[in-house]
Amino acid sequence: MVAIIKNNNAVAPVIGAVLLVILTVLLAGAVATTVVSTGSILSSSTPVAMIEVNDAVGGVPNAVKYKENFVILEHKGGDSLDLDSTFVVLSGEGSSYVGQVGNGGFKVYGQLTAKYFDLTPEGSFFTYISNNPCIDDGLWSVGEILVLNGDDSINGTDASTVHVSVDGYFDTSNNYGFKEGRIVTVKIFDSLTDRVICEDVVNVRPFE
Repeated sequence: MVAIIKNNNAVAPVIGAVLLVILTVLLAGAVATTVVSTGSILSSSTPVAMIEVNDAVGGVPNAVKYKENFVILEHKGGDSLDLDSTFVVLSGEGSSYVGQVGNGGFKVYGQLTAKYFDLTPEGSFFTYISNNPCIDDGLWSVGEILVLNGDDSINGTDASTVHVSVDGYFDTSNNYGFKEGRIVTVKIFDSLTDRVICEDVVNVRPFE
C-alpha cells in the first residue's frame, strides 16, 4: 500500500497566490472604473486661481475697428497657470468678419464666442505676443495681466488658435469685436481636466 502524505504547508502559498491574483484584478477594475467615470486620472487636478476682468473696450457695429477691441484679464491669486493647458472663452453680443478681409466678405452680428485654444507665444500672431510680454516663460502667474485683442487671430486668414463664431457662422476670419454697453462673459478652462478654473463678467465700455 502506498501511503499518501498531505502537505498542508504547500496549500497555504497556493491559496495566498490565488488571493493576490484576485485582489490585483479587483484593484485594476476599480482604477479603470474611476478613470472612465471621471474622464481623467485622479492625480490630475484642476488648478485653483482667481482671474478677474480688469477692463473690456469695444464698440461694434460702430466705426471702431477690431484691433481696438480689448479684454484685459489679471491673475489675482492662486496657482500659476500653464499656458499649454489653459484656454479662454469669451462670449457676448458682437461681430466678426466672414471671408477674407479686403477680398470679399461681410460682417456678421449676433451672439459671439471667441475661444483662445493656445495662449502660448508660439504660433500666435504678433499682436498677441507684443501685448503680453509677461508670458515668455509659459506661465500666467499672480500679478500678471493678459491682454486679448480683436485682431489676435493670425492675420484673420491663416490657421489660427483663436476660433470665433457668431450665431450660425463658424467660417469667420477669427477676428472679433464686442458691442459697447453689453455684458461679456469670460471663462478660464483647464484643458487637462476639461473643467472651469474661474469665471467673470464685464460690461464693455466704448473705445476712446
